[in-house]
Amino acid sequence: MKKAIIIGAGVMGLSAGYYLLKNGVEADIYEAEASIGGMAAHFDFDDISIEKFYHFICKPDKSLFLILKELGILDKLKWTPTKMGYFYDGKLYKWGTPPALISFPKLDLFSKIRYGLHAMYATKIANFSKLDKKNAVEWIKKWIGNSAYKVLWQKLFELKFFKYTDNLSAAWIASRIRRVGLSRKNIMQEGLGYIEGGSSALIEALEKNINAMGGKIYTNSQVDEINVENLNEVFINVNNTTARADFIISTIPLPIVANILKGAPRQIIDKYKKVTNIPVVCAVCKLKQKITENFWLNINDDSISIPGIIEYTNLNVLNGNDH
Repeated sequence: MKKAIIIGAGVMGLSAGYYLLKNGVEADIYEAEASIGGMAAHFDFDDISIEKFYHFICKPDKSLFLILKELGILDKLKWTPTKMGYFYDGKLYKWGTPPALISFPKLDLFSKIRYGLHAMYATKIANFSKLDKKNAVEWIKKWIGNSAYKVLWQKLFELKFFKYTDNLSAAWIASRIRRVGLSRKNIMQEGLGYIEGGSSALIEALEKNINAMGGKIYTNSQVDEINVENLNEVFINVNNTTARADFIISTIPLPIVANILKGAPRQIIDKYKKVTNIPVVCAVCKLKQKITENFWLNINDDSISIPGIIEYTNLNVLNGNDH
């Protein structure tokens, strides 16, 4: 029987282990943290089990629907009509619908038409490979113009990506526009999904099935070395021991791989090192009342140095009136 080592026990690593085991491959999963789940892991926040980072589900997420069905928890997938807002120049505007775009006073009519056509075009893209090498900022400006880019995108990008704003792939932003754009009941109503019980429901179901099929998950096990010098039997060093396998799957950030990968050709390691990984910071707050009626509020205002607010209880009511 073939054996695989998987580094990282987030959703990607657990899913890889699940499918490998289903197909008759022995799988051991190593996680550096004390608990599994990665960015989808939950933590106790004032007696509420909540995810470390917000997650939402869109209607094109077919691979997720498939694994939820296989795990027997598809019934936990729920859908909610959601709203989007845009805070610009000291004022909150409705966003995400044709009437909201038409009534937005900060753009001229031609820019609004260009913006609408761009959003519609993005939902029709089937293959993003042609956009992969294109610059996201230049691609957006080409569609909607410089002035509309400044009003709608510039500060959002700069607050999220800082000096890397001009290095974004057009394929990335196009795929995001498409994913959300296709998650609509109609052009007037957006609808997003969530898993009842949060992402921990998926994590727990994956863990249960992996254990049942004989897979092993090791926590508090940070991999110190990946050695691929002999491709017939690759191995890792972890917790002062060596674990061997026929192949290794890594789901950790690529720049980290470059620091622990041994025995690979220099040009391969250099490719890993060239990848820039930007950390994500989410401040989680518990409030007694809503800030807005929106799930997603984009912010482009000189007085506020954050690009957005996610009001998760406008998607999934976790605990009465707490937000």
